[in-house]
Amino acid sequence: MRASIREAFFLSWPITLSLLLHAGYRVNDQYWVKDLGPDAQAAMGLTSFLLILNFAFISLLSTGTLARVAQSSGAGNWSQLRHSFSTSCYSGLVWFGVIAVAGWFATPFLVQSSGGSGNPAALAEDYLGTIYLVLPLIGFKPLIDSVFFGLGNTVVPMLLSGLSVALNAILNPVLIYGWWGMPAMGIEGAAWSTGISRAVSALIGIVVLLRYFDLKGCLRESPTWNELKKICRIGGPVAFSHATFAICFTLILKTSVAPLGPTVQAGLAVGFNGIESLSYCGLMGPAMASASLVGRRLGARDFEGAKRGAYACLGMSVGFATMTSVVFLTAGHFLSDIYTDDLVILTEAVLYLHIVAYSQVITAADSTLQQIMAGAGRTVQMAILNICGFISRVPLAFWMSATLGMGAAGIWWALNIANYLKLGAIFVLFRRMHIFSPTPPSTDE
Repeated sequence: MRASIREAFFLSWPITLSLLLHAGYRVNDQYWVKDLGPDAQAAMGLTSFLLILNFAFISLLSTGTLARVAQSSGAGNWSQLRHSFSTSCYSGLVWFGVIAVAGWFATPFLVQSSGGSGNPAALAEDYLGTIYLVLPLIGFKPLIDSVFFGLGNTVVPMLLSGLSVALNAILNPVLIYGWWGMPAMGIEGAAWSTGISRAVSALIGIVVLLRYFDLKGCLRESPTWNELKKICRIGGPVAFSHATFAICFTLILKTSVAPLGPTVQAGLAVGFNGIESLSYCGLMGPAMASASLVGRRLGARDFEGAKRGAYACLGMSVGFATMTSVVFLTAGHFLSDIYTDDLVILTEAVLYLHIVAYSQVITAADSTLQQIMAGAGRTVQMAILNICGFISRVPLAFWMSATLGMGAAGIWWALNIANYLKLGAIFVLFRRMHIFSPTPPSTDE
């Protein structure tokens, strides 16, 4: 068991740091557009859950690729691994292009659906429209990361993320404000900076895979429809689940949060974007490590090793979440004070942190169990439960907030209750799957 804990730890911490670095893109953009005025800041807020929606489409390939590569790596089947890599890369070129075109045309509708109006909506359209123009560049970074994770290497993606975020921080002022002789592009410059920095990181990652991970020449292999179907069979349910999360949270913002006024919206922004999104990286590091570890162990037919590694990751994620809960309850005011001087907004942010503190451990357990199932290629029933849980949040939040008159506290408790119920269902499903039984790994459910 000690060896499993050690492996889980060395897989987890680079992923955690990579996720924190990934959050740096948003921090960079939010920081550098501040001198463009409050409308630009509001525009960035309007696009938050639309960017999560974009990630859902990207995860269609990245999630399936991770599972396929992990199982092939564990089985020592390098021919299959090269084939999976080739298919995911060529499919990514087409799929990310389709998303880019569709998203660019749909940008005005998407911004309007998020409640945007006036100048903030116009700026949000400029930013989001440019994001779609560079989305083929953005999409390859998580796809290449998933190949490394599947191989059991989490350090290289971490280093590439560090390089990418640093480049993003340099390019943002250059492109937004026109430094060093470049034309000033305004808020669109932030989107171009994101695309360029991620493209550089992804390109370096591809070169490293081809030269140092015995994948040289695999891009000369033709992708096959059969392999793509296997990748999408695993990634499709997860992608749909992520998309449902983004859509449902947008509905909660429109139906329950917006009627309570801008101070509640601002308090949510501070609590969720500024604080909880960072702590989430800590519990998701071990969770994502479990997908790589379980996939490789099952591929090698090491069922006991997969079980020990999975539970080690679960313990680490839950342990971190427990500490997070204590911090939210005892230091919520201090953390929120970093982002605002407004006493009313500060009060709302602290209220949010104090309530969601009671669901951090639940989120950690839920996320890890789901990643274990994803690593085993078992995602369909899991995604159905996820989607039901996300949808239940919308009426539950409205009922507790408006009908029961609990206000913002009712919304945040509704999210907690939905999380409790979802974990219970996920746990029952996990036990029924018998993932660690000595049966051939399968993506069918």
